[in-house]
Amino acid sequence: MLAHAYFQRLANLHGIDILHIKGYAFNSEIFKPDRHSTDADLLVRPSHVNTFVHILLADGWSIQAHFDTGSVFEHAMTLYHESWGLTDIHRFFPGLGKDPERVFQQLWAAHMQREIAHRSCAVPSVLDSRLIVVLHRARASSAYNPDLEYLRDILDSYDWAKLRERAAELDSSLAYSAAMGGLEAYRHERDYLLWKSVSTQVPSYIQWVGRLRSARGFAEKMRTLKNILMVNQDHLAMELGHKPTRAEIRTRFFERFGLGGGS
Repeated sequence: MLAHAYFQRLANLHGIDILHIKGYAFNSEIFKPDRHSTDADLLVRPSHVNTFVHILLADGWSIQAHFDTGSVFEHAMTLYHESWGLTDIHRFFPGLGKDPERVFQQLWAAHMQREIAHRSCAVPSVLDSRLIVVLHRARASSAYNPDLEYLRDILDSYDWAKLRERAAELDSSLAYSAAMGGLEAYRHERDYLLWKSVSTQVPSYIQWVGRLRSARGFAEKMRTLKNILMVNQDHLAMELGHKPTRAEIRTRFFERFGLGGGS
C-alpha cells in the first residue's frame, strides 16, 4: 500500500500523470473489500512513460520484463526494487481504445483522488475502474474470475448499461465483448482473433496468427514475427530465477515448437 504513496510523490515531484489501477487503488465499489494485492499497477500518460521509467531506474528500480516482452499486448513493464517490491508500469491498458494518448486523456478528464497510505492518489473514476476490471477479465481464459463475479453481484442493469456505454465511448467494445460475451459479432475486426486467443483456451498457433493479424504495417508484422519465434528471455529468467544460459534458451526454443531438446 505504501508503494502507491511513494509513486504518487515521485509523479508529483516530476510533473508525471499517473493513474493507480487495481490493488489498493480500487475500493469496495470495484473490488471485494477483503481482496489483497502484492504489487502496484500504474497507468502512465504515454508521453510521460519514458521519463517516468528513467526516474524509477535512477531511484534503484531494475527492469524484470520490458514492454515488448511483458505480454502479447506489449503494454506493461515490470520493475523490481529491494524495498518496494514489484510494480507494473502500463503505457496503455489492453482493450482500451486504439489511441493510448487519447484514451488516457479521456480517463484523466474523469479521474478522481483517493487517499492511499495517507497520500492523495490519482485513480480512474468508479465507472472507468469497473471497465478496467472487465477488460482485464478479457485476458483470462478461465471461466471463473472472482473480480468480475463481484461486479456481477453488486451491479444492477443500469450500472451494466453505463459500462457498455462507456466501453463504446472509449472504443473498447470488442474487448468488452471478449469478457462478457458477444465476441463473434466482431469477427470482421483485425483484433478479433487476438482477443479470442487470450479470452478462451486455444492452441498457441492461434494466438500467433492473431498477433500477426493485429500488427499494423509490414515492419510491425516482422517485429511481431520475430518476437513470436524468439524465446522470451525476460520471462524465462523470472521462471528460472537467474539469467538464462545459451543452452537454456536453446532448449526452451525447441520446446515451444515441440521439437525436443534441440541437441
